[in-house]
Amino acid sequence: MFFHGLFNLVDLLIVGPLGPYALAAVNQASLVNMLPMVIAAGVNNASIALISRNFGMRNYNRANANALQSFLLLAVLAVALGWPSYAYAPELNRLVGSEGDALVEANAYLRISSAGLITMFVLMQVTAVLRAGGNARWPMVLMIGANLLNVGLTIALVFGWWHFPRLGVAGAAWGTVIARGIFAVFGLWLITRPAAPVRLILRRPRPRGRMIWNLTRIGIPSSMQFVVRVIAYGALMRYVVEFGDGEAMHAALAAGLRLDMLATFAGAGWGAAAAAIVGQALGARLHRRAERAGWLAAILNALMMTAIGLAYWWHARWLMEVFGDDPGVRPEFRLMSDYGTEFLRIAVVGYAFAGIGITLAQALNGAGSTKMPLLLDSFGFLLLLIPAAAHIAHHHEERGYGRATLWWVVVGVSALVAVLYVVVWAVGHWKHKRIQ
Repeated sequence: MFFHGLFNLVDLLIVGPLGPYALAAVNQASLVNMLPMVIAAGVNNASIALISRNFGMRNYNRANANALQSFLLLAVLAVALGWPSYAYAPELNRLVGSEGDALVEANAYLRISSAGLITMFVLMQVTAVLRAGGNARWPMVLMIGANLLNVGLTIALVFGWWHFPRLGVAGAAWGTVIARGIFAVFGLWLITRPAAPVRLILRRPRPRGRMIWNLTRIGIPSSMQFVVRVIAYGALMRYVVEFGDGEAMHAALAAGLRLDMLATFAGAGWGAAAAAIVGQALGARLHRRAERAGWLAAILNALMMTAIGLAYWWHARWLMEVFGDDPGVRPEFRLMSDYGTEFLRIAVVGYAFAGIGITLAQALNGAGSTKMPLLLDSFGFLLLLIPAAAHIAHHHEERGYGRATLWWVVVGVSALVAVLYVVVWAVGHWKHKRIQ
């Protein structure tokens, strides 16, 4: 799961030497591409719930059928979401703040990524199907392989090395699309083999309305859960400029949130494990096993996230400087480094709570209870965090609030949401959720 979040970060680090406009282009085009990724993640979670439940019931034919329908749905979504991003790339990039040279490069990056959206969708879904059948090894191999190939291709295509054409920012998009595509095809081969636990049977593929409806019904709340968090952190980006030094603060928060995202994706691995085991256990009517899997994964994730947090805290300043220039040469990067270090060293206090929340949310998704995580996240991040952030930002001068106050509120909301997830998991209504 960590490697799912690494593609865009690699692109950013590789295009950095081209100049600030290249970093801005990749960052802003990636923001536009976040919506398709979020929607695909919802389908992934829904398919894991349905496939793992039927797998646990030993209804293998239905598990296989659900896998096929998930790919058919994602193929349609790749066209429906990719075409508008390709056709209206300039308008969408302007919407997230692109201008000048950055706009030209962002348009190229977004159009290539949108045309190749199917490669991202297929690779994500292949790994979801494998995990739903209890196979975690091959998803890891696929994602590590795709990332290593992405590094090599992106360097070659951005800078024109090894007789490749020099494409600049567009080369980063091509590298990612090609790397994902090659390993997506390899992944499809893995799950079409007769020996695959959950098998993709492509003989006379046709849409089955009821299964697609179930995927949509379960997947939409899961997608919206991701949207809620994106909105919350977008609001933080908006309110933090009230404290002054807007450009440096924006850059610091963007870097800090990307590091947060890497930790979150790594933590989501425990959630993915919990989702698959919970779904299989409920299908086999082993309710106690399902509950224990959720608790164990949450505890292990909290420990891992704590370890990541300690590493981030110790190396906070160095991590911030990786995203910028030499702070001794350009003073604005010193501000970015200072602000980012402050943010990261407070944010990591909440990593253990975030780990518990992430894991139990995905465990609930694996049980088919996708509305509850949406409700809990909406309560914490929309109804509590955003109003609190607005109050602190608008009244910081008269009441003496600092940026640190804002970051501590984020930690407090993460802790509260984690407690709510613990209560919901302990009550156990999710054990009786009926899905087909």
